[in-house]
Amino acid sequence: MQSYKHKKRFFGTLCVVVSAALIVHLIWRIDMKRATVILNQASYGWLVAALLVTCCNPLFTVWRWMGVLRAQKGIQLGFSTALRANLMANVLNSLLPSKAGDAAKAIYLRKHGGLVRGMGTVILERSVDFMVLGILGITGYLTSGVTYGLITGLVLLGGISCIFLTVFLVPLHRLPLPAGILEKVETIPQVYKSWIKSPGAILQTVLASLCCWSMGGLIVCCLVSALNTGVTWGYVYGIFPTAILAGLVPLTVGGVGTRDSAFVFFLVGRMPLEEATLVGLGYTLFAYWLLSLISLPAVFWELVSYFRRNDG
Repeated sequence: MQSYKHKKRFFGTLCVVVSAALIVHLIWRIDMKRATVILNQASYGWLVAALLVTCCNPLFTVWRWMGVLRAQKGIQLGFSTALRANLMANVLNSLLPSKAGDAAKAIYLRKHGGLVRGMGTVILERSVDFMVLGILGITGYLTSGVTYGLITGLVLLGGISCIFLTVFLVPLHRLPLPAGILEKVETIPQVYKSWIKSPGAILQTVLASLCCWSMGGLIVCCLVSALNTGVTWGYVYGIFPTAILAGLVPLTVGGVGTRDSAFVFFLVGRMPLEEATLVGLGYTLFAYWLLSLISLPAVFWELVSYFRRNDG
């Protein structure tokens, strides 16, 4: 147990160091004086638009998750509770590697169908999310000719197809696992099967996921427009899925560093380095840190509720 704690602490420290090193590297490369001038000349109307899009995004993430939940028998979760769960996940996703904060949503379902079943809904939601992101990448390729969008789209769709085929075709009950673990593993396919039998749930989850990713790409579009870069929105949506995928590499805190670097890599051929760096860092600022700031009241609410229950 002690060894596990040391390894976990070491990995957490490594993620912080990698994120910090990548951000320092990005900032070190640019001319700070020119970057300051660019920010002073930015169109603040577009920045306000990016902020408004960020504020709306939690509503669509709740709608997406509730699309999965509506297909699960015995799970009745109100909108306000689902919203608090998503806001908690937003904060944790900014602090943990590779969207690990989404596990917080499963904890909310511990009293509404079990923790394992709750984790199954989160995994299914993420599966749909990646599928839609892949479709968005292919659409970006068709509209802008960005090859990276096509490659990312095919990889994501192929990977998610394998997951669905495994869930529906592989007899998990025959796996050589202890009975307790096997029972928990078999719970996840049940979540998928309940969802696939509910057309309304499928439609809601897919549409909400499409809105979430479209709005994420829209934040980048607002940023490139605010800095007067001249980059087309079609190109932005072509590179967006690949940059997001880079941010899921579990070696950084909340994807900070890898995602920003990916945006800079794809944008620097279309705009000067300073603008590309500001857009990359700007996306993290709006879509993660500002979103976390908006979500903080939910964290305080949960802490107050927790201490009240214990005092009682």
